[in-house]
Amino acid sequence: METTLRPSKSIPFNRWGGAAFMIGNLLFLVNKLDEMSRLFLSRPMADVISGQDLLLILAGQAALIIGYLAYFRLYARRVGWMGRIALRLLCGGGILLAIGHVTFLSGLAEYVPAAILPYAEYLFILVLLGLLLLISGLIWFGILNLRQQVLSHWRWLPLATGVMGFIGFFIFSGEQIRATFLVFRTLFACGLIGLGLTLWLEKPSEAVTVR
Repeated sequence: METTLRPSKSIPFNRWGGAAFMIGNLLFLVNKLDEMSRLFLSRPMADVISGQDLLLILAGQAALIIGYLAYFRLYARRVGWMGRIALRLLCGGGILLAIGHVTFLSGLAEYVPAAILPYAEYLFILVLLGLLLLISGLIWFGILNLRQQVLSHWRWLPLATGVMGFIGFFIFSGEQIRATFLVFRTLFACGLIGLGLTLWLEKPSEAVTVR
């Protein structure tokens, strides 16, 4: 059985979601510019984004959440049940990661009840779990996308992005930030920005056939 989905003539949600996804991941990329300048150029610089930039970070995480919702909304209609599971891991992990990052804002400390503060450090598990789900979903969805193309552009990008994230965050990460970690983190961030661009480039005029 085949169902043909024809998008409406209004501005599609994937355009808004793709733009939001690119903006959120661009902030993720520039967040470590100070460390990159120190390690690669031997030129210390002030933090581009600090924990005190409350509104900027909240806006960035909100943009990421919108982007992941748009990503799932568009591509879940193009895949089978395995693809939908992979997308749930990818998008659910990304949303969990965005929420987890908010808990580390130093500017939020004054708004959090004192009784809760001693337990705030345990919320780091949201970041670890979200990152694991996100990268697992990227790799799984990337493999499926190579077998049967779902993205209209750069079908290799989800898998490559997931592999860069796995190498950077699970092999070269540590208590101290190293140059190798920053290289793979940067490639991971660029891959996510590229995924936002592919989402934005999807043409709403094209009918999508779901089997």
